[in-house]
Amino acid sequence: MKINGKLIGTVVVIVLALVLLKGINYLNSHQKEPVQEATAPVLTIDTAAVATVDKTENLSLTGDIEAKTDALISAKIGGKVSKVLVDNGTGVDTGQALVVLETDELNNNLDNYQALLEKAQAGLASARSNYERVKTLYEDGVVAKQNLEDVTTALQVAQNDVDSAAAGVASAQDALNNATVSAPINGLVHDRSVTLGQVVTAGQQLMSVGDISSVFVTVNIAQEDLAKIKKGLQADVFVDAYPEQKFTGAIDIINPSLDQAARVFQAKIKVKNEKLLLMPGMFAKVEIKIGQAKEVPAVPMNAVTSSEGLYFVFVVEADHVKRRQIEIGQMVGQSVEIKSGLALGEQVAVTNVNMLKDQDKIAVAR
Repeated sequence: MKINGKLIGTVVVIVLALVLLKGINYLNSHQKEPVQEATAPVLTIDTAAVATVDKTENLSLTGDIEAKTDALISAKIGGKVSKVLVDNGTGVDTGQALVVLETDELNNNLDNYQALLEKAQAGLASARSNYERVKTLYEDGVVAKQNLEDVTTALQVAQNDVDSAAAGVASAQDALNNATVSAPINGLVHDRSVTLGQVVTAGQQLMSVGDISSVFVTVNIAQEDLAKIKKGLQADVFVDAYPEQKFTGAIDIINPSLDQAARVFQAKIKVKNEKLLLMPGMFAKVEIKIGQAKEVPAVPMNAVTSSEGLYFVFVVEADHVKRRQIEIGQMVGQSVEIKSGLALGEQVAVTNVNMLKDQDKIAVAR
């Protein structure tokens, strides 16, 4: 059968049109949905305004704590240690026993000297009786003068024997007493070096007792600051052991002699230590008030962040924050002085500051 060429062409066109339409439908059905851009989360923050605070000009120093009075405890005699009754940190009263040396030999010495004294006293009594008898005979002309001189000499020798024995007893008693080493002052034991069983020599240091009812903080004053301080100026003292506590004292002593090596003057700040919290040897930070209070701009210390020695805050601007570099001054309570970079009244973030970045969107807590 003969097929019409025109009919064939029409069929081909229809088939191609159907294939094309199907392809278009397929592409439309598999086209990806448009991707929506992710929205950065909005941080909620608390803010505070840059405001003025009263700042007192301070001289910041460091120093070491010393006992008000420090007594070196040494052995007065040599011997073997039989008792150590205290340790570092023990509180002691005047006269309290600290260390005891062995006393057996000392007691024997005392007994021997007491026996010698008793014998010498008996000899003295006999010599005195003989002297009185011969003296009477001499006065009656019965004996020669030489006899009187002989008994007089014997009496003197007997007296010397008594005196020597008595001195021996006193020395032995002192040695026995000195076998117990006692505290010369009320205070706290520190730097104890003596141990049980140790053999010590006379004069050897055993420990120290410090009176810490008050303590001194010794600080160095630069030459250019000497004119700024005077006796009686208040000083605030801080130690790492009690970071939240402030101890208050006053300048008590200013040494007028310059330390030639360090080129500084030395001052001592006296601090009451009723609870015995401050210990000799502690490192202290000191703030001495040297000027009148004046108003300075400040922000809460938790608003400030630091990086590579520089300081920053996040300033609130409408719905976002801007990171701004600032220059800070002294701490004033829980705030920090702002020397430059902020104006009074500007709002800064005080929470979530470590999560913020420049230009972050924020919401202010109400």
